[in-house]
Amino acid sequence: MIAAAGVASADVTVGGYGFLGVNFDGSANTTTVAHATRLTFSGSVETDSGISFTASSRITISDNNDNGQLGHNKITMSSGGLTLAVGATHGAMKTTARIATFHGFNDGGLYYTAGGSGVDNNISTHNDSGNNVLISYAAGDFKVAASADVAGTTQEIAASYTFNSFTIAAGVDSSAGTRWMLGAKYNGGNWNVGLGTNSNSDIVLTAGYDISDATSIGFGVDAASGGTINAVGLQVKHDLGGANLVGAVGQVGGNNTVASLGVIFSF
Repeated sequence: MIAAAGVASADVTVGGYGFLGVNFDGSANTTTVAHATRLTFSGSVETDSGISFTASSRITISDNNDNGQLGHNKITMSSGGLTLAVGATHGAMKTTARIATFHGFNDGGLYYTAGGSGVDNNISTHNDSGNNVLISYAAGDFKVAASADVAGTTQEIAASYTFNSFTIAAGVDSSAGTRWMLGAKYNGGNWNVGLGTNSNSDIVLTAGYDISDATSIGFGVDAASGGTINAVGLQVKHDLGGANLVGAVGQVGGNNTVASLGVIFSF
């Protein structure tokens, strides 16, 4: 197909982010400095017939470590509403039916400071640190997706539909016991809410509001079956014009307070 179509254009980009700040972990009563840099490399071509091909990889260097390596490799092909991705893909359930919120200057790592699982209804085994095949098709407000790990061990299917700024989504996999995810979210322009659940009986609620063009607040809570709070938190983010100042406070595991304050910027 490539030989027949020919290459019409090519593009290579390098981007990423950097962050710097402090994290407080109540379980150890410690405050630590955290910083990291991520570089993302991508190259793309488009054939004369309009088919796009993209290759991407990234490297993350945290806290001055010198052992960062290129990884999360992915090849993507797309034409019209059809997309095929192979490699570090999130899989069908995670890309379609996920309801999550990420707080903290450190690329959303607030809830993970003390080993928490975050505010997230995702239970898919297909993620961007794995090696998967994902195919999706979008037609207007409807999207359907299917994925499998390259070994063919598990398969997933998912679908979503958007109407009047409201999106509903569902996904299921082929594992023993069958994992599933449900999600619903509403985008009201300067505010949004999300509600998700899964076969583990987790309930996830997220909300966000833009106070002004520069300042926003976000809230999230993840409750397990029986009412145990896995994670809950609040974030305030302010755009400094080229970088974001982010402050967040939360609780993981029902009783451990975590907090963070720092700056993150993209390039």
